[in-house]
Amino acid sequence: MGRELWVLIAAAGKPELLARTLKSLAKACKPASYRGTIVIENGPRCGIEAVMRGFATEHRFQHLYVSEGNKSHALNCGLSRLDGGLVFMTDDDVRLDGDCLVAYDAAASSSQTGEFFGGPVLIDAEHGLPPEWMRRFYPFSIVTPWSLPYAERTATPGRNFMGTNWAAFASDLVAAGGFDTRVGPGGTTGSTGQETDMQLRLAARGARAVYVPDAVAWHHLHREFLEPEWVLKRAYRHGLEWGIRQTRGKRFSAHLLAHGALRRWNANTKGLVLRLIGGEQQRFEAAFHEAKWRGRWEGMQIGCRWDQTAKIRSETLPSTARAA
Repeated sequence: MGRELWVLIAAAGKPELLARTLKSLAKACKPASYRGTIVIENGPRCGIEAVMRGFATEHRFQHLYVSEGNKSHALNCGLSRLDGGLVFMTDDDVRLDGDCLVAYDAAASSSQTGEFFGGPVLIDAEHGLPPEWMRRFYPFSIVTPWSLPYAERTATPGRNFMGTNWAAFASDLVAAGGFDTRVGPGGTTGSTGQETDMQLRLAARGARAVYVPDAVAWHHLHREFLEPEWVLKRAYRHGLEWGIRQTRGKRFSAHLLAHGALRRWNANTKGLVLRLIGGEQQRFEAAFHEAKWRGRWEGMQIGCRWDQTAKIRSETLPSTARAA
């Protein structure tokens, strides 16, 4: 088969969970197109290379280290080692169904470019789940399984997939400019969303979103994700992402910024009322809306000066070097 399948994982600070991810990869069925898995350790070294040495060479797991703690930069460095093929991207706290890679390979069998793919994300909640009333404040697929109502490969225009379980063609990722180091874990803005940003850019270039129901992954629910403080920090970071998207690449709009300022004022006013009502749920909801709109307001301001926002210089894409 001419087309190749690669797995890219940006890993930082979770060697035990990465071992779990790699165990599921080692057990998974491999299509004939599978060429290997590249784990890009980024940030302070934490024993990831030692974990990978525990797996037999037949699994074709490769370790790459970059000192910058930035997920987008790490993925770009991984991409620079490839010269084509389908790239399945997941995280270092994910467990894969045994047929996940086979499902992606089959879904992409009729194309070489112009499509990107995503599958269901279920939850490994070994530490339990947050109270029912809190769950609506979480991002998709953190505490609630995510899937679409299709039983077979289906094109879903306008759809974004979860960053823990998706795939795209390396040539499309490179043509779109690689991942933006200003967003995502370790990003220079503090914003979430490097996968969403990339998928939006792929779609803007004409690529179709394709849902693959048999490509199933489980996301680990970390103990700290159950803490209200984590949810509030995440709400702020998602707010940054939303605000940046509203103003990035657009001409300055005093009207848009005034609208954002008004919405933030409304959120703060609503928060004051909720606190006066009292109760744990009301206080949390007040803090959530305040954090979300503080992030949105600050994100809109960042988006207005997007071209001046610092980013990490990534390796040239594509590279003449490739994974062995």
